[in-house]
Amino acid sequence: MTSKFRNIALSVVTIAALAIAVHAPAAAMEFEDIGGKWCGSVSSYTFTPTKLIVVLYADRARYEYNVDDYVYEEGSITVNWERNGEKLFTKFSEFSGDDKFMAQQQNNAGPRREFKRCS
Repeated sequence: MTSKFRNIALSVVTIAALAIAVHAPAAAMEFEDIGGKWCGSVSSYTFTPTKLIVVLYADRARYEYNVDDYVYEEGSITVNWERNGEKLFTKFSEFSGDDKFMAQQQNNAGPRREFKRCS
């Protein structure tokens, strides 16, 4: 096999592998992707299977909210929770591949906020 033919064959195989990887379905998220403590610019969130715990840095106020459920989708997790009897939801996405970054998406319960895994 000539060097030129080998390079062409290698290029075809590489392009085919990339095409398969791009079209491969992403796996749905799971609790392990969000569970635990996350630190943001104004507060920290701790996710347990049944609670969302929010601690505000400014005054160290701590709030515990019941989590009704988590909805796991490709690239996002929606947390359905309750505050003073009001049913709310917050969607998180933009999860990093190293499991150290995510962003709360803006909705009527709050603004977009970035979070990193707390050390």
